[in-house]
Amino acid sequence: MSPVDSSQNTDTRTAFVLSRHWSEFDGKLQLRYWLKSDAGIDCWTMDGFESVCFVPEAELAAWQRLWQQLDIKPRLGEAERLASLDGVPVRPIYSATYSGQRQWARRGRDQQLRVWEDDIQPADRFLMERLITAGLERRGDKARPATVKPKLSVVSLDIETAWFVPGKCPDLYSIAVVANDASAVWVVDRGQTKPESTPDDFHWVASEADCLRAFIDWIQAYDPDVLVGWSVVDFDLMVLQQHADRLGVPLALGRQQTPLHWYSTGGDRQRLEIEGRQVVDGPGTLRSAAWYLESFSLEFVARTLVGRGKAIEDSDDRVGEIERLYRESPLELYTYNREDAQLVLEIFETAGLWHFLIERADLTGLTLDKIGGSAAAFSHVYLPRLHRAGRVAPSVGEQSLTDASPGGFVMDSRPGLYNDVLVLDFKSLYPSIIRTFLIDPLGLHRGLESDEADTVPGFLDARFHRADHLLPGIIDHLWAARDQAKAEKNASMSQAIKILMNSFYGVLGSPLCRFFDPRLASSITRRGHWILNRSRDFIEARGYRVIYGDTDSVFVWAEGHANPPALGAELAADLNAWWQQQLRDDFQLECHLEMEFETHYQRFLMPTIRGLDTGSKKRYAGLIELEGEQKLVFKGLEAVRTDWTPLAKQFQEELYRRVFLDQDYRGFVRDEVAALKAGQRDDRLIYRRRLRRSLSSYEKQKPPHVQAALKRKAEQPSWHGREIRYVMTLNGVEPDPFIRSAIDYQHYIERQLEPVADGILHFVGTSFSELVDEQLSLF
Repeated sequence: MSPVDSSQNTDTRTAFVLSRHWSEFDGKLQLRYWLKSDAGIDCWTMDGFESVCFVPEAELAAWQRLWQQLDIKPRLGEAERLASLDGVPVRPIYSATYSGQRQWARRGRDQQLRVWEDDIQPADRFLMERLITAGLERRGDKARPATVKPKLSVVSLDIETAWFVPGKCPDLYSIAVVANDASAVWVVDRGQTKPESTPDDFHWVASEADCLRAFIDWIQAYDPDVLVGWSVVDFDLMVLQQHADRLGVPLALGRQQTPLHWYSTGGDRQRLEIEGRQVVDGPGTLRSAAWYLESFSLEFVARTLVGRGKAIEDSDDRVGEIERLYRESPLELYTYNREDAQLVLEIFETAGLWHFLIERADLTGLTLDKIGGSAAAFSHVYLPRLHRAGRVAPSVGEQSLTDASPGGFVMDSRPGLYNDVLVLDFKSLYPSIIRTFLIDPLGLHRGLESDEADTVPGFLDARFHRADHLLPGIIDHLWAARDQAKAEKNASMSQAIKILMNSFYGVLGSPLCRFFDPRLASSITRRGHWILNRSRDFIEARGYRVIYGDTDSVFVWAEGHANPPALGAELAADLNAWWQQQLRDDFQLECHLEMEFETHYQRFLMPTIRGLDTGSKKRYAGLIELEGEQKLVFKGLEAVRTDWTPLAKQFQEELYRRVFLDQDYRGFVRDEVAALKAGQRDDRLIYRRRLRRSLSSYEKQKPPHVQAALKRKAEQPSWHGREIRYVMTLNGVEPDPFIRSAIDYQHYIERQLEPVADGILHFVGTSFSELVDEQLSLF
């Protein structure tokens, strides 16, 4: 269905805000919202909208003199009962354009005049002030919030090129697009032999320009709501834009044949806006949805989530293989290019990412393409409520306080090898602290203005008003919504709410947020330290040692207890009751802290820092029972780190398993050393490292993986891999597959096996060298 300008339509319609835009024409501001409804796509346009910000009443005369000097006439709003967060009376100022507002605000700041909220973009403010996040119900130019769950039309995009060198435009080999019901791949003819028989969606094109035009025409005909891909903005669309500029072909991928709009977000990053569509990046979306993976390469993610990988076998020179296929077998290149696009679609479906993005948009007002965006989400939710409370917010970067707020509390650990360790965990600790201790930007300023009896103490001299606050109520609402989502088994909504609530602490502690204030962040984290320490004291008063604590968890040694899981549940319940009583007695507050019994480790190792007797932090291992089977859990140790060889990882897993289960570990260590020396572990000796920079940028220090890459390049000049595999030989580092020297087994014994073994053998009264020396003494 072709989009229409529906600004004059007086019918009531409910729709999802797919994209939002603003432009300036002839000194006037225009807002545009592309709306997705059951009826199709509409473009809602409003002309003559004004941009608004706020200045102090006391400085109004100075501002008016500046406007006169600049020969501009912003509209002065009615005197309202509005004030800044710290209580300064303000007036709203309306400008015909947003760019004009930004210019005079900047000139005023140069003269030490104050202005608030001049950085909020008009298309965002219109929705925000009406409490609209993603769905709306509209009649004419009136709109109110609504809940809408759209069915999005999605196309996955992937391109293949020659070796990419930053700053240069690589040759374009092919473009693939895949949707649920359509696909196409265009391969550029450079004199290769065209396949005799090809699939219906294979297209042989004469030039890069023809390839671009065919791709653009296909997108306009299919008319998707979303383009998705893997690094689709930073690579695919950026490269296509470079080719379009070079060839003079407008990259008109937006609705109504509009071109891409690129703009800087600071630093080297570019952000992309397309009229009426969203561009969604795979790795960024997974991270936003709190997926924690060893790697976010398409190959790794696809194998992990979908169960298959790219059409080219795993190779450290995939680029070289792509170039070979393009020259010698274009049909195989078609298959590879198309499969990459298909994999992205399947990853999003398997991971439930579309549901997550829609639920997140409904909660926060973030568009589908936003990666991160916690500060923007907080502002969208908080600002309109702040305005209704009679206050306005500072612009980003205006907070002058610099006191640092500490991070999450990590207790000193008590190293050792334990039986029966219980992990007790505070459920959503930071949001619970905000709810309980009434931590809030408005509440902070109202608290500082009020009698101490009407406030709750924070840290860094902060005080929070007991009645005038907003954030605790917002979290109350989100908490109830998450409980409902869990009851309805709406995992996407539950995850979106959890991420949003947990982001509030980080936002308040970030200078990128307009509400940044160290007093807010410290009143959360330092209260968390206090809670964890007092919880430890409570548990130890019951006769059980706390051997470690980290942010929101305590690790309790259930020494000698007949039923450790029952003890874990009992301690959690008793601690919850104790906290409720303590907070009533000491602060007259309702307690929202909730301790849960999380894990029972049948065996548990808290290691020392290597070479010291001091206990480590954020590194441990344990044995749990899961669904009737015993499972090893590693945190921060070699078995879960990518910079250790398969030899070390497998050795650690089996050694720890044997120690935990009281099986023969001495013979295992000796056997592994003997097998290594006999060449029986050669398939586990390869180091794998990513090259983060170009080889030429390493001028002085050349770590082993760079040395290996340089040797690989010397052996194979056409190699352009981003990952290098290598082994240590008696002649130093040698890259795979050019290993010609004898392997340095002593290196692997000393640098891979011995450190791993001594991490646990110390606690059973022996050492790696002692066991190996015993073996040698037998000969």
